[in-house]
Amino acid sequence: MAACGVGLLTRLSLRAQRSQVQCPLRRLLSCPGTVAADLRREEQSSGSAETGSEDRTPKKRFSEVQNERRGQAQRTVLIHCPNKIDEKKFLKFLSQHGPINSHFFYESFGLYAVVEFCQKESVTSLQNITRTPSLGPEAAIPFKSRYFNLKLRNSSNQTSELSSIQCSNQSSPSSKKLYQLLCCAESVDDQLNTLLREFQLTEENTRLRYLTCSLIEDVAAAYFPDCAVRPFGSSVNGFGKLGCDLDMFLDLDEIGKFTAQKTSGNFLMEFQVKNVPSERVATQKILSVIGECLDQFGPGCVGVQKILNARCPLVRFSHQASGFQCDLTTNN
Repeated sequence: MAACGVGLLTRLSLRAQRSQVQCPLRRLLSCPGTVAADLRREEQSSGSAETGSEDRTPKKRFSEVQNERRGQAQRTVLIHCPNKIDEKKFLKFLSQHGPINSHFFYESFGLYAVVEFCQKESVTSLQNITRTPSLGPEAAIPFKSRYFNLKLRNSSNQTSELSSIQCSNQSSPSSKKLYQLLCCAESVDDQLNTLLREFQLTEENTRLRYLTCSLIEDVAAAYFPDCAVRPFGSSVNGFGKLGCDLDMFLDLDEIGKFTAQKTSGNFLMEFQVKNVPSERVATQKILSVIGECLDQFGPGCVGVQKILNARCPLVRFSHQASGFQCDLTTNN
């Protein structure tokens, strides 16, 4: 009987060891969603176990998140700054136009600041005191956007003892750095967490993506008022990583959207429009015009390619200020 008891305990201990080893692997392979989702579930479960209560914060719908991000972007400006700048004086200057909600700096072909105001009126106030630059023998095409270039009236007043500005990282780590980080990890789980931490889209990078869409929307709105340019794909579905392309689509559904209202009499008003043979032809014509406008007038838009005969017509370009490679299509 004692021998049977010892054998049973041995089998139970071995089974417990196997379950401990297989648990992380089973968790990663069997649970739906990304590693980030798995980590969030673990954090939520551990938090509820410690506090004894579950997080009852209502979850937002995807459309609500999109609208919230779009609203943030419409209150945000992108400013190309000198390499040496006093951050406190810079923010004090901008706060003359209204309270600032958040800001961060990053580097991409120079130093840039992303500043979100609390009200959209602050952006208009800043635009009203901004002038079109004089380029000497060259001529500037006037365009009133939310992409600014900051100049110093007297650069000699900027001392060399200015504290360095903390810049937000907008690019994935180099292969050498990633190799070193993975070698320092103690387990496969730690390596997965390291990959997630180094490659996942940050809050700042997400804000920059929505801001880029909003800046392109400003250009498109000159031809299509009430349009919206929205990101889609890896930028919003949780599978994006630092450095991935920015896919966006021109949403024209709100233009001339019919709202059921009581009208007197037997009359119905419709917009006078041009007709084309098919929806594909309409898409090609719209993207052709927007692509030409981005190429000729869009600040920071370079390398514009109009790929109109593809199965899904699109306009491809690089947004130099943000560093994103962008693909623009219509309602996808």
